[in-house]
Amino acid sequence: METLTTNTLTFSDMVKLEPHLAALKDKTFVIWLAMRFSRTELQRRWYLEVKPQMCKLVGFSAAIPELKNGEAYDYCYQHLYSVLMTGKAAS
Repeated sequence: METLTTNTLTFSDMVKLEPHLAALKDKTFVIWLAMRFSRTELQRRWYLEVKPQMCKLVGFSAAIPELKNGEAYDYCYQHLYSVLMTGKAAS
């Protein structure tokens, strides 16, 4: 499985800095399990549940300086959205 990275961080590294990301990834997978046959519902849940929580943890609103940038946001977005749409993500 391909490992996606930012310049310095993998998703696993991000989880070490912000443990709530692991719970959010788990929640995203559970949503996929429940809604995987309805792309419309998956997207609705992304914008109402997953993305708002992610925005508090990664990106310019993040409390942790290493995660407070656009690159970390983009990477985390891609990673979690992949979980939501496929049930899988690069580790």
